[in-house]
Amino acid sequence: MRYLIVTLLAGVVVGLSLTAAPAEAKRTCPGTVKFSGTTNKIVILRGVSCRTARRVVRVYDRRFWAPRPWVCLLAHAPFDRINGRIVGFGCAYGGRRGNIRRWPHAFVATSRP
Repeated sequence: MRYLIVTLLAGVVVGLSLTAAPAEAKRTCPGTVKFSGTTNKIVILRGVSCRTARRVVRVYDRRFWAPRPWVCLLAHAPFDRINGRIVGFGCAYGGRRGNIRRWPHAFVATSRP
């Protein structure tokens, strides 16, 4: 009887873990970057190094378009928050459509409210 209960509980746990939404792996880069006169912290969502993210932000700030193959988009109200900071814009590549935060390589820039 115990073996049956343990097996059922293990099956339930595995089933729930497979159906749960994937958590975004978030990592905050050390230091800050300036974008449009505002100090921002970069939060890596997935597949990007902090060095690459800083380079993309610098180019996006200077030219207001991202270097290829990157796509950067400004956020609009109501603003999302990550760690209590407002998300100002996000950049990503590797996807075709939909929310760029879900693309294989993505990061966002956050600022104080």
